[in-house]
Formats: sequence, structure tokens, C-alpha cells
Amino acid sequence: MSSITTSSIDLPLRRSVERTCDDLAMLMLAVVGVIASLTFRDYGLGWDDYTHAEYAELLLRMYGSGFKDTGALSFANLYMYGGGFDMAAALLHKIIPLELFETRRLLGAAVGLIGLAVTWRLARRVGGPIAGLAALLLLVLCPTFYGHMFMNPKDAPFAVAMVILMLGLVRLAEEYPHPSPRTVLIVGLAVGLSIGSRILGGLALVYALIGFVPLLLEEIHVYGRRQAARRLLHLLYLLMPGLILGYLVMGLIWPWSIMEPENPLLALTYFSHFFEKPWKEMFDGALVSVPDMPWSYLPTLFALQLPEVLLGLCIAGVIGTLVSLRRPELAARLKTILLMLTAAATLPLVIAMVKRPALYNGIRHFIFVIPPIAVLAGTAFSWGMNWLGENRRSWQPAAVAMFAFGLLLPLAEMIRLHPYQYTHFNYIAGTV
Repeated sequence: MSSITTSSIDLPLRRSVERTCDDLAMLMLAVVGVIASLTFRDYGLGWDDYTHAEYAELLLRMYGSGFKDTGALSFANLYMYGGGFDMAAALLHKIIPLELFETRRLLGAAVGLIGLAVTWRLARRVGGPIAGLAALLLLVLCPTFYGHMFMNPKDAPFAVAMVILMLGLVRLAEEYPHPSPRTVLIVGLAVGLSIGSRILGGLALVYALIGFVPLLLEEIHVYGRRQAARRLLHLLYLLMPGLILGYLVMGLIWPWSIMEPENPLLALTYFSHFFEKPWKEMFDGALVSVPDMPWSYLPTLFALQLPEVLLGLCIAGVIGTLVSLRRPELAARLKTILLMLTAAATLPLVIAMVKRPALYNGIRHFIFVIPPIAVLAGTAFSWGMNWLGENRRSWQPAAVAMFAFGLLLPLAEMIRLHPYQYTHFNYIAGTV
């Protein structure tokens, strides 16, 4: 029986498998694009849609007046967010024959499709073609992410910006300490887009600080402290043009952030505390005030809303990462990449569980962790297929069948719930 692993088969067949996985991934993206273009009108207004549309008009008016009309810089609390998506939708609305909110739904689908494509490429870079295809399928068939693509103009574009930044950081680890101009461009652009969307984009710096520990330790071991420090400074020097670009992009889509040097820190402080009149939401069978949500709120909802196959494979990916850190034969660059992805998938949830900020509206503020979760899950699936290829090749078809069955469960729910995929609860929860 032919093996579908890419590590223990001869070169011609491996190339055939890689090409097949890539072709299937591109086909899946095309199918999603067609479906999105046919169904985007089915989705209604999202949270604060009118307010965000008004914010966009104020931003465009400010730019059009040469910064004489600065109403956007004090509008509600939205001036503490970037308005890149909102401005793009407002401009697109002026040139295509669609109603404004239909335009916003269509643009959301397009941005989400970019996020799907980047997730595929990121997982492929980390774990190979099988990992890339698996991650793409897992993210496409994650009803929560798919639904938010269309009707969440703030959190979904932010999730896409963050996964682009993760791609840049992974490339940075691979090319350390001599990043290519393309990598510098990706990192810089993604930094501007992510922080310019939400100040939480700064979490990527924490991911990098944690993730690069294995690589920097190896650098010190191989080159010594002084030379390792020089190589690190060389990397930072080469990143400067990208970071300057990122600052300009951030200022373009979030102009308030550059009006005063401390403004991004003010935004971080502002969003660290609950800023509205408290209300109550249902959790665990009781009405709970949103500032008093228990630490279990987010992990419980993630466990009940993400598809079972995605949850299981993500847990396997996290365990695999922790195991890899103790394997001296593995390259430090790979450990760095896996550690960054694991931090991106788990650290925001851990911080929320410890800090216990006001939590409400389910997991919509945290959907930016779903793409790295999908990448970890896809990588874990690839690991499993490779292991079976080397040890239990005859079991591979059964593993593929189980994976396919796991994907069919959320697919059936997405069809049934359309266009309310974002309300999905998995079979552990009993569905909706």
C-alpha cells in the first residue's frame, strides 16, 4: 500500500504527495472563495457595525481635510482602535455597486480568505505539505472562525494580521541572523497591521521573546556571549527598515497612536480595565456580571465551541512542542518555531485566566488564537502520519478516515447553522 507520509518514502512519490497536498489546498481556497462570494449577503450586521462605519467616515474626512477635521481622534472609544478595515470598506463601497454593509461582509470574507491562505503557508513551512493542508482544512471547518470572517470587522481582521506576523516571525527564526528583505517586509507590515488593529498585537513581541530562547541559547553555546550578542544586534539592525514601515502603517490605520508617543501605552492601560457599565451574561447556568466571570470562562467556551478534531490535535501539538524541547537532537530553530506557535495559541488564554479581565460575548475577542491553534493541530497530524509511515503504515488509511470524520462533524453543523456559524457549539456541548 502506498504511504501518504512525506518522510519515509522514495523521492518521486514524496514529490507526488507534496504536489497533491498543495493542489488540494489551493482547490480548497478556491472553493471557499466561490462559496463566500455567493453567500456573503446572507450575513447580517455584526457588533458595532454602524459605529465602525461612522468611525471610517470620520477617519476619511480627517485625511480629506488635511487633518483639520479631527473628530475621529475623539470618537467614542474607537480612536483607541485602528480603523484600517473600516476605511478600506468605506473606500471599496464608493467604487463597487454594493450597499455599505454588504461591502463590509464581502471585504471581511476576502480578508478571511487571506488569513486562510497564510495559515496554510505557515503550517506548510513548519510541518510540510500534509501539515499545511490539514491546518487549512481545520481552520476552514472551524465554524467560529468562518462565521466571524464575515461579520466581525475588528477581531477577524486582527486575527489575520496576527497570523501574518507569525509567518514573519517563523521566517525570522529560519533565517536568523540574516533575514531576507521579504521577511523584513512581512514582519514590518504585519507589525503595523496587527498593532494598528488592536494594541494586543504587541503580544507577538512576548511570543518572540519566549520562542527565541532555545535559538539564543544555542547561539551562546556555539559562538559565545559576545559574538551571539553581535549576531542579535545585526538581526535587529536589519529589521529596522521593516519596523519603520510598521510604524508608518500603524499610524496610517490608527492615527491616534502616533499623535503622542505614549498613546499606545494609554490604550493598553485603558483596555486593561473594564470601561463600561457592567451587565450580566449567562455562563454555567447562571447570570454572571462580566467583570466577575470566573477563570474557567474562556477555556470552557473554547472546549465547547471549537471542533473536537481541532481541540484534540492542538493538545497533541502542545504536548509535542514540550517534548521537543527536551530532545537535544532537534534543531534549535525548530524548537523556537514550535515554542512561538504554542505561545501564540495558549498564552493569551493563560493571561486572561490569571488576570481575569472582564469577559463577554463568548470568545470573539480571542479568535486570533485560532489560526495558530490550527497550525499546531495540522503539524501534529503531520507528525502522526509520519510516525505511522515509519512504524504502522497500514494504519494510515484509518487515521485519515478518522481525521475526515472529525472534519465532517463541523461541516454538517456549518451547513445547518448557516449563516450563524459563529454560534456553533460542538458535540461535546450537545451542539446548538
